[in-house]
Amino acid sequence: MRTHQYHQFVHWIRTTASSLLATYPALRTPLFGLRDSAARLAVATRRLRTRLEYAAPTNPYRLYWVDPKSVSESISWQELTDDWAAAIPDPFRLPNYHFAGSVLDGEWDSERRPFSDSVIFRSFQAHFEDDQPWAETDLYRQCLAVIESGGSPWGCTSPAALDERCREIDRLYTTVDREGYRTQREIADCANQPLVAARQNRYAQTVDGEIALVVGHDGELLFYDGRNRLAIAKLVGIEAVPVVILARHSQWQTLRDRVASGETPLSSLDDALQSHPDLVDLPPA
Repeated sequence: MRTHQYHQFVHWIRTTASSLLATYPALRTPLFGLRDSAARLAVATRRLRTRLEYAAPTNPYRLYWVDPKSVSESISWQELTDDWAAAIPDPFRLPNYHFAGSVLDGEWDSERRPFSDSVIFRSFQAHFEDDQPWAETDLYRQCLAVIESGGSPWGCTSPAALDERCREIDRLYTTVDREGYRTQREIADCANQPLVAARQNRYAQTVDGEIALVVGHDGELLFYDGRNRLAIAKLVGIEAVPVVILARHSQWQTLRDRVASGETPLSSLDDALQSHPDLVDLPPA
């Protein structure tokens, strides 16, 4: 099946599921269970394949603790539009499990933009540091425009839902500022956490829950998903946050394999690479 046809097929499945949920809310639990089962199977299959192909296999479930300031570039969307997916490279326009654990060729990592230029970060900074009301931020205005055109940006389908979303972000910011940054697994064990859906399995808590990065050909940690959490972590001044690495460029994977096999000693690399989170303590094949 060609890529475009596959994307259309996945879109049809998601649209059909959404329609079923709107008509039969009781189907939510079984449908989400089926989705998570399919996701875990896809990730498990890809993990097995990389264990057979690479000296340094991939593991999208592994948590890495990184300084939020070290994640400065993004390959994901910057502004909210009716077709926000157009601002994401082709391999990443599907749900995370379709590519989690992948090693990818090509130039998908070439179009990078500063995360600080994103509408989320700009608006969060204006609101939390400059006391700008949510309704005056670029994020709020863009959300309203997309809602008026029939979309559901930021998970909102009405101005009232958007206002509630903003209040939840306020509560999340306060929680992180006062109590620190928790992993999704830790949050799942706590009651009354803002912006927390039920994340009861390993896939939902990591691959589909934590800040998600990809690694470019040069080893740069590039932002992909979890913009709310990363923006808040940066603004609060958190020193280290848990992240998952969903995909890697094939050139970078070649270096990982050489380090894992001993062909290229870690000590022979530049200082920055010697402490790179995706090279240090490589798991055994």
